[in-house]
Parts: sequence; C-alpha cells; structure tokens
Amino acid sequence: MSHLSGKSILLTRGGEQNLKLADLVHEYGATPIFFPCLRREILTENIVQAIDDLLLLDPSQTDILFTSQNGVTSLAETCPNIGRKLNNFRIVAVGKKTAHALVELGCKVSFTPEVESQLGLISKYTEMHLPKHVLFFRAEEGSDELSKALQLQGVYVKMVHAYRTTCETLQPLSSFEALNNKTVDAVLLGSAKTAECYVRRVNNLDIANAPVVIVMSQQVAEAADKLGLTVQVIAKLPNFEAMLASLNAYFASLDALKVH
Repeated sequence: MSHLSGKSILLTRGGEQNLKLADLVHEYGATPIFFPCLRREILTENIVQAIDDLLLLDPSQTDILFTSQNGVTSLAETCPNIGRKLNNFRIVAVGKKTAHALVELGCKVSFTPEVESQLGLISKYTEMHLPKHVLFFRAEEGSDELSKALQLQGVYVKMVHAYRTTCETLQPLSSFEALNNKTVDAVLLGSAKTAECYVRRVNNLDIANAPVVIVMSQQVAEAADKLGLTVQVIAKLPNFEAMLASLNAYFASLDALKVH
C-alpha cells in the first residue's frame, strides 16, 4: 500500500533527472512538482586535459572513477567517442545509474560497490588490489573522503573537476505558487548543494520548511540543518528509490497514529 498516494512531492533535481524521478513518484500514486534547483556547467578544459594525461598512464595500474551520472554525462558531451579508448583501464562506478550511463558511452564497468556511496567504495577497495593511479571525475564541489582514504594507502588521486553545479535561475511559477500556498507535502533533497539552492530559491525558511523535508544522507542532513531546514526523514540508502521508500514509511507511521 502506498501512503504517498495523493501527495504532492517537490522534485529538485535538474532537467531529465527530474523526469526520470517523476516516473518513480507516479508509481507511488503521488504527484511530482518540478522545482529544479541545480544547473550543470561542464568544465571542458579540465576534461580534455585529464584525457590527455590519462592516455599516458599504464592502464594496468590506473583506475578511472565516476561517482555520479553527471560526471559521465559531462565526459560524454565533451568527448562523445571516448568510451572504447577507456576500456583498457579499470572503470569504477558508484551507483547503478552511473554504471548504466558508462555502458551507454561504450565503457565496460569493472565493478560497483554494493553500498552506493563513496564510503561503500572505500570499503570495496579494501578487498581489492589497489591501483597506483586514480582519475576521479567529479563535481567541482563534493566530498573528499574517498580521495583521502586512497591517498593514505599510497594511491595517487587526480581530481578531475568535470562540472560545477550552480543554482538554477528559471522561475517555475506554478511550483512557487504551490510552495507559497503550502500545498506541497514533501521535498526531496539529494545533496548539500541542492539544499543550499532550495533555500536560496525559496528565500523564506517558513515556506521552505512547510513540506516534509527528506534528504539522501546524514551528510546532507547536517548541511540542511545549518541552512535552517528541519529534516524529518533521512533515506536508509543514498539513492532516490530509497528516499521515496523512506518517505512512504514516514507517512505510513503518521497514518497509523491517526488510526489510533
């Protein structure tokens, strides 16, 4: 039974990612409200330089690492025919969607960690032969936990800032109206940057806190708290499927209280 049926859920991702997430929301019988908070800007020069550097390295001693679909998309849009050239290297992806994007680019993914996070990958690497070099395609801003953990074990990590995320400026008037009228039941925040841009765009903490605020991880929860958001739900796993499942469980608990 879906306890999200009839609920309005604010989606804060950008572009096509919101469209894919909307399908999941519909499966719960809820209504998605599009409120994109992030815009992706590709850092072309960084990507081109990284590929030039990569092709000089020993493939048997070098891993290429992607922790998000955005990193793969940025590479694909910069170097659309690069996929097969990377297949001599061990390619590592965090998350099924990241892995799927790499396959679409023509890459063979060597492995993905069971836990879809940097911490999950750190754990996975402890079970494996470590490379000498890692090229880490990522956002300009993000967690450094993985790179620090690898460096402590003697791995040279080159951070490739493949893209930066900035706050979206387009104004979806119907979404603002729903927020202002406090008819949104929940808002999904997948990253600290998304939380920051959500607060900035709404520009009113009372309105921003009116929906149930659900975040993807404890790290995002801490960032949201510093911004003045009141987080009610933290997903059990760091992905949007788990966020919706956790949100459904939250509303189920509220419904149970009403019955009693």
